Amino acid sequence: MQRLIVIGGGAAGSAVVGELLRRGQPGEFDLTWLVGRQAPGRGVAYSTTAEHHLLNVRAANMGLFADDVGGFIAHGQAQGWPVKGLDFVPRAWYGDYVEAVLAREISAARERGLALRVLSTDATSVRGDDANGYVVGTADGEDFDADGVVLAIGALPSTPLAEVTEAARASHAYTADPWHWPLPRRAPERVVVLGTGLTAVDALQSAARLWPNAQLTAISRHGRLPRNHNPAPGQPYEHQASLVDALRARPQVVHWLREIRAAMDDEDVEWRSVIDGLRAETQGLWRLLDTAERARFLRHLRWLWESARHRLPQQTTNELARLRTQGRLKILAAHIRSIDVRAGERDQLEVRVQPRGAESVRSFAADLVIQATGFNISVNATDHPLIQQMVQEGVAHPDELDLGLATDAEGRLLRADSTPRHGLRCLGTLLRGSMWECSSLPEIRALAKAIACELPAELRRVAKPVSARSSTSRNAAFVSAVA
Repeated sequence: MQRLIVIGGGAAGSAVVGELLRRGQPGEFDLTWLVGRQAPGRGVAYSTTAEHHLLNVRAANMGLFADDVGGFIAHGQAQGWPVKGLDFVPRAWYGDYVEAVLAREISAARERGLALRVLSTDATSVRGDDANGYVVGTADGEDFDADGVVLAIGALPSTPLAEVTEAARASHAYTADPWHWPLPRRAPERVVVLGTGLTAVDALQSAARLWPNAQLTAISRHGRLPRNHNPAPGQPYEHQASLVDALRARPQVVHWLREIRAAMDDEDVEWRSVIDGLRAETQGLWRLLDTAERARFLRHLRWLWESARHRLPQQTTNELARLRTQGRLKILAAHIRSIDVRAGERDQLEVRVQPRGAESVRSFAADLVIQATGFNISVNATDHPLIQQMVQEGVAHPDELDLGLATDAEGRLLRADSTPRHGLRCLGTLLRGSMWECSSLPEIRALAKAIACELPAELRRVAKPVSARSSTSRNAAFVSAVA
């Protein structure tokens, strides 16, 4: 019997566990799911309880499984939720849905006799190789033998920007975690959010509600908020296939920008349709770029792509517009030069910035600074215990541009010589270097299905010797976290 371990309890881990359970047969594998300390299926994205934190994908496209795209709508309607296909609904609703789906699949799997454990603990180490199998260590001090491991931990913990001094980091007025803030001793007069992407928008919305008299300032290099979705999807771009062929023919970002702009210049073309039409092609196009071209994209075009590709629901855009009209929200295009404790003010920070295009530096006081610069995927800079261990011991390696972990196109972790490891897969945000797009649900569920179909077959082809140690006795001491 194959021993499989999935590490990570968010959407990516849920998708691959669900796919394995739906396809698994009794006696085929023994599955252990290490979900961490949060409820299975929630992760960071869907653990929010705030009704104003909305999905940025329409409800009709949010099914957890690749062959059940409309599953979320069906579940919501069965629950009596006021949800329609074109709606952007609270992320908390989606978290409820994922929890319910996983509970159903787990119950059905156990009734069919599948061997399964769901454990509320974190993995802290993965050791071994595809010739002899792996051993996964946990924060509880237990070791679990595995033939196959799927790493689905999501983004890495945020690390403070280099421009933030130690004194500021230690203060009560700064947080590098946009999801868990320290509450100031008094209501802040000015809240500064570092970033203007989707995570920053979440922080701005919450701060606006929590402190209705506070002034809000969001800072990023280009000062661009995400663009908004149309009320309804537009018609597909009729020349999409020709555009994709032109991009494939010359994998250079300058050429790509020229071709995409030319497609959008037609007044009868909706630019969102052009961008949306590239979604299914993004992973393949990214793999065509060499390292120099990928680095050029990161320097010059990443911000523009992110703004156009990862869009806001119209109601969120309207809320931000109201805050700006009221004078409560300012968006600043600037470089952060330093953030330090303000002289003589224990509970205030001084933020020094250089506005874009200016030579001078300006400074202002902030009662709370929230770092919301998006997903952290820097393997070289992380203090995540599991990732540190895997990299230090050569089990995993950073992508050459430090965009997550080095993998092949199917998510297999690579050795130092760039050959893939069999039985060790990655899924989700840490695949940005190899796939660029694998943090949103459509890409996650497609790869989750592929892993669930391919990994057991791969392990059968690369049979391992039976470990002298039995994990059964160790596992028996645990009780499933899901009834």
